[in-house]
Amino acid sequence: MKSMTGFAQGRFNFKDFSLFVSFKSYNNRYLETNFRGSGISAASEKLIKEMFKDKLQRGKVEVVFDLFQRGSRQWDIKLNTGLLEEIMDKIAPLQKKYGPGLNLSLDSLFKLPMVFHLDHDPELLSPKDQLKIKRAIAMIFTSFLESRRQEGRCILKDLLAGIDKIEKYSKSIHVRERDFEKEVFRNYRKKIEKFVKDMPLDEKRIVQEAAISADKTSIAEEINRLRTHTQRLKRLLQDKHIATQGREADFLTQEMQRETHTIAAKTSCLDIHRQILLIRREIEKIRQQVQNIE
Repeated sequence: MKSMTGFAQGRFNFKDFSLFVSFKSYNNRYLETNFRGSGISAASEKLIKEMFKDKLQRGKVEVVFDLFQRGSRQWDIKLNTGLLEEIMDKIAPLQKKYGPGLNLSLDSLFKLPMVFHLDHDPELLSPKDQLKIKRAIAMIFTSFLESRRQEGRCILKDLLAGIDKIEKYSKSIHVRERDFEKEVFRNYRKKIEKFVKDMPLDEKRIVQEAAISADKTSIAEEINRLRTHTQRLKRLLQDKHIATQGREADFLTQEMQRETHTIAAKTSCLDIHRQILLIRREIEKIRQQVQNIE
């Protein structure tokens, strides 16, 4: 099991360049990737997306990729001298008119649009350096996946503990439900005796009517379905070969909640209602947790 939240980062210093890579992911219904930083090439971006495609199913992933090249030949330096001279010609009359108070530094001029451009091309790196970048990305990505697995193991532990509680409460309801059926029969007989009093009672008819009444309030099927869904959820979470555990687990918890609503509506037993409230609480905890897994 893997969580959708994870984090890993690393900084690498090589002879001709330095590299910083960071992966951070959050919960999301689908797989979404955002890139930030400077120096990422189309090849590196494609490599990262291919890694995600094979290993990730869901989650919003933020990738920070900063590449700084020390060699001058990789830098693209452009100065628009024609535009700069034209700007200076326009400024000169204003300087004569207003005096030395109007003074633009070279730094201010370089910040003007289209005057100065400084960039570097990652594609100019040697094949050997590009291989170093690939290995660095793979190293951080491996740590990133492990962080998701580690959190997934913690979530799984909590989920299984919640499922064990639901199974315990379901067994209590099953036992109490059989006793409650006997109570229905006894209460039905008392009501008849109260109104009939000295008249002879037809035991066979009482049993038939009590059985009909008990059948209307029977929750045996709902309990069995609830226990079946719980067992399916447990097997699903422990299955390492299913990639979309989160979506299927969310569906099963919805079915479990539906069964608890039906049970609560059909029975008037106070003890069963208490157990149902405990089960609903655990199901809601599980639903919140499965939102964090793939």
